[in-house]
Amino acid sequence: MAKTTNKAADAATATMENMAAASKETIETFVQAGNDAAAQGYEKAFAFGQEQADAATKSYEQVAAFGKENVDAVVAAGAVATKGVEALNAEMMDFAKGFMADQMAVFNKFMTVKSPNEMIELQNEMAKTSFDAVVARSTKIGEMTAKVANETFAPVNARANAAMESFAKPFVS
Repeated sequence: MAKTTNKAADAATATMENMAAASKETIETFVQAGNDAAAQGYEKAFAFGQEQADAATKSYEQVAAFGKENVDAVVAAGAVATKGVEALNAEMMDFAKGFMADQMAVFNKFMTVKSPNEMIELQNEMAKTSFDAVVARSTKIGEMTAKVANETFAPVNARANAAMESFAKPFVS
Protein backbone atom coordinates (compact mmCIF):
# COMPACT_ATOMS: atom_id res chain seq x y z
CA MET A 1 0.00 0.00 0.00
CA ALA A 2 2.85 2.27 0.57
CA LYS A 3 3.84 1.87 -3.04
CA THR A 4 0.37 2.65 -4.23
CA THR A 5 0.27 5.72 -2.05
CA ASN A 6 3.65 6.87 -3.38
CA LYS A 7 2.44 6.28 -6.95
CA ALA A 8 -0.71 8.26 -6.28
CA ALA A 9 1.31 11.00 -4.61
CA ASP A 10 3.75 11.02 -7.52
CA ALA A 11 0.87 11.14 -10.00
CA ALA A 12 -0.77 13.95 -8.04
CA THR A 13 2.56 15.81 -7.87
CA ALA A 14 3.10 15.34 -11.59
CA THR A 15 -0.43 16.55 -12.27
CA MET A 16 0.11 19.59 -10.05
CA GLU A 17 3.44 20.32 -11.75
CA ASN A 18 1.78 20.02 -15.18
CA MET A 19 -1.02 22.32 -14.03
CA ALA A 20 1.50 24.79 -12.59
CA ALA A 21 3.51 24.71 -15.84
CA ALA A 22 0.35 25.20 -17.91
CA SER A 23 -0.77 28.03 -15.63
CA LYS A 24 2.69 29.60 -15.85
CA GLU A 25 2.62 29.32 -19.65
CA THR A 26 -0.90 30.79 -19.79
CA ILE A 27 0.11 33.69 -17.54
CA GLU A 28 3.29 34.30 -19.56
CA THR A 29 1.28 34.24 -22.82
CA PHE A 30 -1.29 36.60 -21.30
CA VAL A 31 1.42 38.97 -20.03
CA GLN A 32 3.24 38.84 -23.39
CA ALA A 33 -0.02 39.57 -25.24
CA GLY A 34 -0.65 42.51 -22.89
CA ASN A 35 2.88 43.82 -23.43
CA ASP A 36 2.52 43.44 -27.21
CA ALA A 37 -0.84 45.24 -27.18
CA ALA A 38 0.60 48.04 -25.03
CA ALA A 39 3.61 48.39 -27.36
CA GLN A 40 1.33 48.56 -30.40
CA GLY A 41 -0.90 51.08 -28.67
CA TYR A 42 2.13 53.19 -27.79
CA GLU A 43 3.41 53.01 -31.38
CA LYS A 44 -0.01 54.03 -32.73
CA ALA A 45 -0.31 56.85 -30.22
CA PHE A 46 3.21 58.05 -31.01
CA ALA A 47 2.54 57.89 -34.77
CA PHE A 48 -0.75 59.78 -34.31
CA GLY A 49 0.99 62.39 -32.16
CA GLN A 50 3.72 62.76 -34.77
CA GLU A 51 1.12 63.17 -37.54
CA GLN A 52 -0.66 65.84 -35.50
CA ALA A 53 2.61 67.65 -34.80
CA ASP A 54 3.53 67.52 -38.50
CA ALA A 55 0.08 68.82 -39.47
CA ALA A 56 0.34 71.64 -36.92
CA THR A 57 3.80 72.56 -38.20
CA LYS A 58 2.56 72.55 -41.79
CA SER A 59 -0.44 74.70 -40.83
CA TYR A 60 1.80 77.14 -38.99
CA GLU A 61 4.13 77.35 -42.00
CA GLN A 62 1.16 77.99 -44.29
CA VAL A 63 -0.21 80.70 -42.00
CA ALA A 64 3.24 82.30 -41.69
CA ALA A 65 3.74 82.22 -45.47
CA PHE A 66 0.26 83.65 -46.03
CA GLY A 67 0.96 86.40 -43.49
CA LYS A 68 4.27 87.23 -45.19
CA GLU A 69 2.50 87.44 -48.55
CA ASN A 70 -0.06 89.79 -46.99
CA VAL A 71 2.70 92.03 -45.63
CA ASP A 72 4.41 91.98 -49.03
CA ALA A 73 1.12 93.00 -50.68
CA VAL A 74 0.68 95.91 -48.25
CA VAL A 75 4.28 97.02 -48.84
CA ALA A 76 3.75 96.83 -52.62
CA ALA A 77 0.51 98.79 -52.29
CA GLY A 78 2.33 101.42 -50.22
CA ALA A 79 5.06 101.74 -52.85
CA VAL A 80 2.48 102.15 -55.62
CA ALA A 81 0.54 104.68 -53.55
CA THR A 82 3.70 106.67 -52.82
CA LYS A 83 4.66 106.83 -56.51
CA GLY A 84 1.09 107.72 -57.44
CA VAL A 85 0.86 110.51 -54.88
CA GLU A 86 4.21 111.85 -56.07
CA ALA A 87 2.91 111.89 -59.66
CA LEU A 88 -0.32 113.58 -58.54
CA ASN A 89 1.61 116.20 -56.59
CA ALA A 90 3.88 116.84 -59.58
CA GLU A 91 0.82 117.24 -61.82
CA MET A 92 -0.85 119.65 -59.39
CA MET A 93 2.35 121.68 -59.00
CA ASP A 94 2.72 121.82 -62.77
CA PHE A 95 -0.90 122.93 -63.04
CA ALA A 96 -0.41 125.64 -60.37
CA LYS A 97 2.76 126.92 -62.06
CA GLY A 98 1.09 126.98 -65.47
CA PHE A 99 -2.00 128.65 -64.07
CA MET A 100 0.11 131.35 -62.38
CA ALA A 101 2.07 131.91 -65.59
CA ASP A 102 -1.19 132.21 -67.56
CA GLN A 103 -2.57 134.68 -65.00
CA MET A 104 0.57 136.81 -65.24
CA ALA A 105 0.28 136.85 -69.02
CA VAL A 106 -3.36 137.91 -68.77
CA PHE A 107 -2.45 140.60 -66.23
CA ASN A 108 0.17 141.94 -68.64
CA LYS A 109 -2.46 142.02 -71.39
CA PHE A 110 -4.80 143.91 -69.07
CA MET A 111 -2.12 146.54 -68.67
CA THR A 112 -2.15 147.18 -72.41
CA VAL A 113 -5.95 147.45 -72.78
CA LYS A 114 -7.05 150.63 -74.52
CA SER A 115 -10.85 150.43 -74.25
CA PRO A 116 -13.57 148.98 -72.02
CA ASN A 117 -14.75 146.73 -74.87
CA GLU A 118 -11.27 145.33 -75.26
CA MET A 119 -11.16 144.71 -71.49
CA ILE A 120 -14.51 142.87 -71.55
CA GLU A 121 -13.36 140.72 -74.50
CA LEU A 122 -10.09 139.95 -72.69
CA GLN A 123 -11.98 139.03 -69.49
CA ASN A 124 -14.32 136.75 -71.43
CA GLU A 125 -11.39 135.10 -73.20
CA MET A 126 -9.52 134.71 -69.90
CA ALA A 127 -12.57 133.21 -68.15
CA LYS A 128 -13.16 130.71 -70.98
CA THR A 129 -9.49 129.76 -71.21
CA SER A 130 -9.20 129.41 -67.43
CA PHE A 131 -12.38 127.34 -67.19
CA ASP A 132 -11.26 125.01 -70.01
CA ALA A 133 -7.83 124.61 -68.38
CA VAL A 134 -9.32 123.83 -64.96
CA VAL A 135 -11.76 121.29 -66.44
CA ALA A 136 -9.01 119.61 -68.48
CA ARG A 137 -6.57 119.43 -65.56
CA SER A 138 -9.26 118.33 -63.13
CA THR A 139 -10.25 115.53 -65.49
CA LYS A 140 -6.62 114.48 -65.87
CA ILE A 141 -6.04 114.56 -62.09
CA GLY A 142 -9.26 112.61 -61.52
CA GLU A 143 -8.17 109.93 -63.98
CA MET A 144 -4.73 109.79 -62.38
CA THR A 145 -6.31 109.46 -58.93
CA ALA A 146 -8.55 106.60 -60.07
CA LYS A 147 -5.57 104.85 -61.68
CA VAL A 148 -3.45 105.26 -58.54
CA ALA A 149 -6.28 103.93 -56.37
CA ASN A 150 -6.79 100.89 -58.60
CA GLU A 151 -3.07 100.16 -58.79
CA THR A 152 -2.66 100.68 -55.04
CA PHE A 153 -5.43 98.27 -54.10
CA ALA A 154 -4.52 95.64 -56.74
CA PRO A 155 -1.98 93.76 -54.53
CA VAL A 156 -4.31 93.91 -51.51
CA ASN A 157 -7.29 92.75 -53.59
CA ALA A 158 -5.20 89.87 -54.95
CA ARG A 159 -4.37 88.78 -51.38
CA ALA A 160 -8.04 89.10 -50.36
CA ASN A 161 -9.03 86.91 -53.31
CA ALA A 162 -6.31 84.39 -52.37
CA ALA A 163 -7.59 84.36 -48.79
CA MET A 164 -11.16 83.78 -49.89
CA GLU A 165 -10.08 80.99 -52.21
CA SER A 166 -7.88 79.42 -49.56
CA PHE A 167 -10.50 79.52 -46.83
CA ALA A 168 -13.49 78.71 -49.04
CA LYS A 169 -11.79 75.82 -50.85
CA PRO A 170 -12.13 73.32 -47.96
CA PHE A 171 -15.86 74.06 -47.71
CA VAL A 172 -16.52 73.76 -51.46
CA SER A 173 -14.72 70.45 -51.95
